[in-house]
Amino acid sequence: MHLHRIGATTGPTRVRWSAEECALYALALGAGVDQPTFTVAPPSGQGQDVYPTFVLAGVLAAESAGWPDPALQTGDYRISQLVLGEQGLRFHRPVPARGDVRVVTKVAAIYDKGSGALVVLETNATDNRTHLPLFSATTGVFIIGGGGFGGERGGAAAQTKVPVRSPNTQAWFPTLPNQTLWYRYAGKDRNPIHVDPDVAREAGYAAPILMGQNTLGFACRALVETVCGGDPKALVSLSGRFVDAGYNGDNLGVEIWAGDDVGHDAHGDAIALFRVVNQRRAVLVDRGIATLR
Repeated sequence: MHLHRIGATTGPTRVRWSAEECALYALALGAGVDQPTFTVAPPSGQGQDVYPTFVLAGVLAAESAGWPDPALQTGDYRISQLVLGEQGLRFHRPVPARGDVRVVTKVAAIYDKGSGALVVLETNATDNRTHLPLFSATTGVFIIGGGGFGGERGGAAAQTKVPVRSPNTQAWFPTLPNQTLWYRYAGKDRNPIHVDPDVAREAGYAAPILMGQNTLGFACRALVETVCGGDPKALVSLSGRFVDAGYNGDNLGVEIWAGDDVGHDAHGDAIALFRVVNQRRAVLVDRGIATLR
Protein backbone atom coordinates (compact mmCIF):
# COMPACT_ATOMS: atom_id res chain seq x y z
CA MET A 1 0.00 0.00 0.00
CA HIS A 2 1.15 3.54 -0.74
CA LEU A 3 1.13 5.15 2.70
CA HIS A 4 2.55 8.37 1.26
CA ARG A 5 -0.89 8.93 -0.27
CA ILE A 6 -2.40 9.63 3.15
CA GLY A 7 -3.45 13.28 3.07
CA ALA A 8 -3.70 13.43 -0.73
CA THR A 9 -6.74 15.37 -1.96
CA THR A 10 -8.75 15.70 -5.14
CA GLY A 11 -10.04 18.74 -6.92
CA PRO A 12 -11.71 20.86 -5.94
CA THR A 13 -14.30 19.61 -8.41
CA ARG A 14 -17.49 21.38 -9.38
CA VAL A 15 -20.55 19.08 -9.48
CA ARG A 16 -24.04 20.12 -10.54
CA TRP A 17 -27.29 18.15 -10.70
CA SER A 18 -30.86 18.54 -11.85
CA ALA A 19 -34.31 17.88 -10.41
CA GLU A 20 -34.77 15.13 -13.01
CA GLU A 21 -31.70 13.30 -11.67
CA CYS A 22 -33.17 13.43 -8.14
CA ALA A 23 -36.45 12.00 -9.45
CA LEU A 24 -34.64 9.21 -11.31
CA TYR A 25 -32.75 8.38 -8.13
CA ALA A 26 -36.03 8.13 -6.20
CA LEU A 27 -37.31 5.67 -8.81
CA ALA A 28 -34.16 3.57 -8.24
CA LEU A 29 -35.21 3.36 -4.56
CA GLY A 30 -38.58 1.93 -5.59
CA ALA A 31 -40.57 5.12 -5.10
CA GLY A 32 -43.43 5.61 -7.54
CA VAL A 33 -46.67 7.45 -8.18
CA ASP A 34 -47.51 7.28 -4.47
CA GLN A 35 -44.50 9.53 -3.72
CA PRO A 36 -44.96 12.29 -6.35
CA THR A 37 -43.03 14.92 -4.39
CA PHE A 38 -39.94 12.71 -4.81
CA THR A 39 -40.57 11.19 -8.25
CA VAL A 40 -42.08 14.05 -10.27
CA ALA A 41 -39.71 16.90 -11.06
CA PRO A 42 -41.52 20.25 -11.48
CA PRO A 43 -40.00 22.57 -14.09
CA SER A 44 -38.68 24.93 -11.42
CA GLY A 45 -37.48 22.24 -9.04
CA GLN A 46 -39.30 24.13 -6.30
CA GLY A 47 -41.19 22.00 -3.79
CA GLN A 48 -39.51 18.76 -4.84
CA ASP A 49 -38.37 16.43 -2.07
CA VAL A 50 -35.04 14.63 -2.31
CA TYR A 51 -33.93 11.45 -0.57
CA PRO A 52 -30.69 12.74 1.02
CA THR A 53 -28.64 9.70 -0.05
CA PHE A 54 -28.98 11.09 -3.58
CA VAL A 55 -25.59 12.70 -2.93
CA LEU A 56 -23.99 9.23 -3.12
CA ALA A 57 -24.95 9.17 -6.79
CA GLY A 58 -25.29 12.82 -7.73
CA VAL A 59 -22.07 14.00 -6.05
CA LEU A 60 -19.75 11.22 -4.83
CA ALA A 61 -20.17 8.99 -7.87
CA ALA A 62 -20.07 11.99 -10.20
CA GLU A 63 -16.80 13.22 -8.67
CA SER A 64 -15.16 9.78 -8.55
CA ALA A 65 -15.88 9.21 -12.25
CA GLY A 66 -12.80 11.31 -12.91
CA TRP A 67 -10.53 9.39 -10.53
CA PRO A 68 -7.94 6.85 -11.73
CA ASP A 69 -9.47 4.27 -9.35
CA PRO A 70 -11.99 4.23 -6.47
CA ALA A 71 -9.26 4.13 -3.79
CA LEU A 72 -7.29 7.08 -5.18
CA GLN A 73 -4.05 5.29 -6.14
CA THR A 74 -3.33 4.08 -2.63
CA GLY A 75 -1.78 0.76 -3.65
CA ASP A 76 -0.87 -1.73 -6.36
CA TYR A 77 -4.14 -3.60 -6.63
CA ARG A 78 -6.61 -4.78 -9.24
CA ILE A 79 -9.97 -3.05 -9.40
CA SER A 80 -11.59 -6.44 -8.71
CA GLN A 81 -9.97 -6.39 -5.24
CA LEU A 82 -11.90 -3.29 -4.16
CA VAL A 83 -15.21 -3.53 -2.32
CA LEU A 84 -17.21 -0.89 -0.48
CA GLY A 85 -16.98 -1.63 3.24
CA GLU A 86 -18.57 1.31 5.05
CA GLN A 87 -20.44 4.49 4.22
CA GLY A 88 -21.36 7.48 6.34
CA LEU A 89 -23.12 10.77 5.54
CA ARG A 90 -23.85 13.90 7.57
CA PHE A 91 -26.15 16.54 6.10
CA HIS A 92 -25.38 20.08 7.20
CA ARG A 93 -28.31 21.44 5.18
CA PRO A 94 -31.19 19.93 3.18
CA VAL A 95 -30.16 18.51 -0.19
CA PRO A 96 -31.79 20.66 -2.90
CA ALA A 97 -33.41 19.28 -6.06
CA ARG A 98 -31.07 21.45 -8.14
CA GLY A 99 -27.53 21.69 -6.83
CA ASP A 100 -24.13 23.19 -7.53
CA VAL A 101 -21.33 22.23 -5.16
CA ARG A 102 -17.57 22.32 -4.73
CA VAL A 103 -16.25 18.88 -3.75
CA VAL A 104 -12.94 17.82 -2.21
CA THR A 105 -12.04 14.26 -1.20
CA LYS A 106 -9.07 13.36 0.98
CA VAL A 107 -7.32 10.07 1.72
CA ALA A 108 -7.80 10.21 5.48
CA ALA A 109 -6.21 6.89 6.47
CA ILE A 110 -4.91 3.52 5.26
CA TYR A 111 -5.24 0.69 7.75
CA ASP A 112 -3.74 -2.79 7.75
CA LYS A 113 -6.56 -5.20 8.59
CA GLY A 114 -4.54 -8.35 8.01
CA SER A 115 -6.68 -9.98 5.36
CA GLY A 116 -6.96 -6.69 3.55
CA ALA A 117 -6.38 -2.96 3.69
CA LEU A 118 -8.97 -0.32 4.55
CA VAL A 119 -8.70 3.02 2.77
CA VAL A 120 -10.76 5.76 4.44
CA LEU A 121 -11.84 8.66 2.22
CA GLU A 122 -13.37 11.88 3.57
CA THR A 123 -15.45 14.07 1.25
CA ASN A 124 -16.76 17.57 1.88
CA ALA A 125 -19.21 19.39 -0.39
CA THR A 126 -19.81 23.14 -0.20
CA ASP A 127 -22.75 24.88 -1.88
CA ASN A 128 -21.37 27.22 -4.55
CA ARG A 129 -24.31 29.63 -4.17
CA THR A 130 -24.29 30.06 -0.40
CA HIS A 131 -20.66 29.04 0.26
CA LEU A 132 -21.97 26.96 3.18
CA PRO A 133 -21.20 23.25 3.77
CA LEU A 134 -23.89 20.96 2.35
CA PHE A 135 -22.72 17.51 3.48
CA SER A 136 -19.74 15.45 4.62
CA ALA A 137 -19.12 11.80 3.74
CA THR A 138 -16.83 9.07 5.00
CA THR A 139 -16.25 6.11 2.70
CA GLY A 140 -14.37 2.94 3.65
CA VAL A 141 -12.95 1.03 0.68
CA PHE A 142 -11.68 -2.47 1.54
CA ILE A 143 -8.88 -3.91 -0.59
CA ILE A 144 -9.12 -7.71 -0.46
CA GLY A 145 -5.66 -9.23 0.00
CA GLY A 146 -4.07 -5.81 0.48
CA GLY A 147 -3.17 -6.27 4.15
CA GLY A 148 0.00 -7.48 5.83
CA PHE A 149 2.09 -4.41 4.96
CA GLY A 150 2.84 -3.58 8.58
CA GLY A 151 0.72 -0.46 8.84
CA GLU A 152 -1.53 0.75 11.64
CA ARG A 153 -4.52 -1.48 12.24
CA GLY A 154 -6.82 1.34 13.24
CA GLY A 155 -9.29 1.40 16.09
CA ALA A 156 -12.06 -1.14 16.36
CA ALA A 157 -15.31 -0.05 14.81
CA ALA A 158 -17.98 1.02 17.26
CA GLN A 159 -20.23 -1.90 18.12
CA THR A 160 -23.80 -0.85 17.58
CA LYS A 161 -26.18 -3.11 19.46
CA VAL A 162 -29.87 -2.91 18.82
CA PRO A 163 -32.21 -3.30 21.81
CA VAL A 164 -33.24 -6.82 22.76
CA ARG A 165 -36.76 -6.35 21.43
CA SER A 166 -38.60 -6.17 18.15
CA PRO A 167 -37.89 -3.16 15.95
CA ASN A 168 -40.27 -0.22 16.18
CA THR A 169 -40.93 -0.48 12.49
CA GLN A 170 -40.00 -2.67 9.55
CA ALA A 171 -40.44 -1.64 5.91
CA TRP A 172 -40.15 -4.09 3.02
CA PHE A 173 -39.23 -2.99 -0.49
CA PRO A 174 -39.08 -5.29 -3.52
CA THR A 175 -36.20 -4.80 -5.93
CA LEU A 176 -36.65 -5.24 -9.66
CA PRO A 177 -35.26 -8.11 -11.76
CA ASN A 178 -33.12 -5.43 -13.43
CA GLN A 179 -32.47 -3.36 -10.29
CA THR A 180 -28.72 -3.10 -10.87
CA LEU A 181 -29.33 -1.73 -14.37
CA TRP A 182 -31.57 0.96 -12.88
CA TYR A 183 -28.87 1.96 -10.40
CA ARG A 184 -26.11 1.74 -13.00
CA TYR A 185 -27.58 4.92 -14.48
CA ALA A 186 -29.56 6.51 -11.62
CA GLY A 187 -26.65 5.88 -9.25
CA LYS A 188 -23.81 6.41 -11.75
CA ASP A 189 -22.24 3.09 -10.74
CA ARG A 190 -20.57 1.40 -13.72
CA ASN A 191 -18.84 -1.43 -11.83
CA PRO A 192 -19.30 -4.53 -14.04
CA ILE A 193 -19.77 -6.79 -11.00
CA HIS A 194 -23.32 -5.43 -10.83
CA VAL A 195 -24.29 -6.25 -14.42
CA ASP A 196 -21.89 -8.84 -15.86
CA PRO A 197 -22.59 -12.44 -14.70
CA ASP A 198 -19.07 -13.59 -15.60
CA VAL A 199 -17.43 -10.84 -13.56
CA ALA A 200 -19.75 -11.57 -10.62
CA ARG A 201 -19.01 -15.32 -10.73
CA GLU A 202 -15.27 -14.62 -10.91
CA ALA A 203 -15.64 -12.66 -7.67
CA GLY A 204 -17.47 -15.59 -6.04
CA TYR A 205 -21.09 -14.49 -6.44
CA ALA A 206 -23.94 -16.42 -8.01
CA ALA A 207 -25.04 -13.49 -10.18
CA PRO A 208 -24.61 -9.70 -10.44
CA ILE A 209 -25.00 -8.19 -6.98
CA LEU A 210 -26.90 -5.16 -5.76
CA MET A 211 -24.91 -1.98 -5.21
CA GLY A 212 -24.29 -1.42 -1.50
CA GLN A 213 -25.06 2.28 -1.87
CA ASN A 214 -28.38 1.40 -3.51
CA THR A 215 -29.22 -0.82 -0.53
CA LEU A 216 -28.30 2.02 1.82
CA GLY A 217 -30.58 4.26 -0.24
CA PHE A 218 -33.51 1.92 0.45
CA ALA A 219 -32.67 2.28 4.16
CA CYS A 220 -32.75 6.06 3.76
CA ARG A 221 -36.17 5.85 2.12
CA ALA A 222 -37.48 3.70 5.00
CA LEU A 223 -36.11 6.13 7.59
CA VAL A 224 -37.67 9.13 5.81
CA GLU A 225 -41.04 7.45 5.45
CA THR A 226 -41.21 6.18 9.05
CA VAL A 227 -39.24 7.84 11.86
CA CYS A 228 -38.81 11.09 9.87
CA GLY A 229 -42.54 11.37 9.26
CA GLY A 230 -42.05 11.72 5.50
CA ASP A 231 -39.76 14.76 5.83
CA PRO A 232 -36.26 14.17 4.33
CA LYS A 233 -35.02 17.36 6.01
CA ALA A 234 -35.38 15.60 9.38
CA LEU A 235 -32.55 13.19 8.58
CA VAL A 236 -29.27 14.57 9.95
CA SER A 237 -26.96 11.62 9.31
CA LEU A 238 -26.80 7.94 8.54
CA SER A 239 -24.08 5.33 8.27
CA GLY A 240 -23.79 1.60 7.81
CA ARG A 241 -21.45 -1.29 7.18
CA PHE A 242 -21.88 -3.55 4.15
CA VAL A 243 -21.62 -7.18 5.23
CA ASP A 244 -23.30 -9.30 2.55
CA ALA A 245 -24.48 -9.05 -1.04
CA GLY A 246 -28.05 -8.95 -2.28
CA TYR A 247 -29.31 -9.83 -5.75
CA ASN A 248 -31.71 -8.48 -8.33
CA GLY A 249 -35.26 -9.34 -7.31
CA ASP A 250 -34.50 -9.56 -3.59
CA ASN A 251 -36.97 -8.16 -1.07
CA LEU A 252 -35.20 -5.72 1.23
CA GLY A 253 -36.41 -5.36 4.79
CA VAL A 254 -35.30 -2.30 6.76
CA GLU A 255 -35.61 -2.85 10.51
CA ILE A 256 -35.55 0.32 12.63
CA TRP A 257 -35.22 0.78 16.39
CA ALA A 258 -35.94 4.16 17.99
CA GLY A 259 -37.14 5.47 21.33
CA ASP A 260 -35.94 6.23 24.85
CA ASP A 261 -33.87 3.05 25.09
CA VAL A 262 -31.97 4.08 21.94
CA GLY A 263 -31.44 7.67 23.06
CA HIS A 264 -29.84 10.81 21.61
CA ASP A 265 -26.38 11.79 20.40
CA ALA A 266 -24.09 14.47 21.84
CA HIS A 267 -25.86 17.13 19.75
CA GLY A 268 -29.24 16.21 21.21
CA ASP A 269 -30.48 14.61 17.99
CA ALA A 270 -32.56 11.45 18.32
CA ILE A 271 -30.83 8.23 17.32
CA ALA A 272 -32.39 5.47 15.23
CA LEU A 273 -30.62 2.16 14.71
CA PHE A 274 -31.26 0.10 11.61
CA ARG A 275 -30.19 -2.83 9.51
CA VAL A 276 -31.17 -4.16 6.09
CA VAL A 277 -32.00 -7.84 5.56
CA ASN A 278 -33.35 -9.77 2.60
CA GLN A 279 -36.06 -12.41 2.35
CA ARG A 280 -33.52 -15.08 3.36
CA ARG A 281 -32.81 -13.05 6.55
CA ALA A 282 -29.25 -12.42 5.41
CA VAL A 283 -28.02 -9.10 6.82
CA LEU A 284 -26.85 -6.86 3.97
CA VAL A 285 -26.27 -3.60 5.90
CA ASP A 286 -25.35 -3.81 9.58
CA ARG A 287 -24.49 -1.34 12.37
CA GLY A 288 -26.78 1.23 10.82
CA ILE A 289 -27.06 4.49 12.76
CA ALA A 290 -29.17 7.50 11.83
CA THR A 291 -29.72 10.78 13.67
CA LEU A 292 -32.88 12.83 13.39
CA ARG A 293 -33.84 16.43 14.04
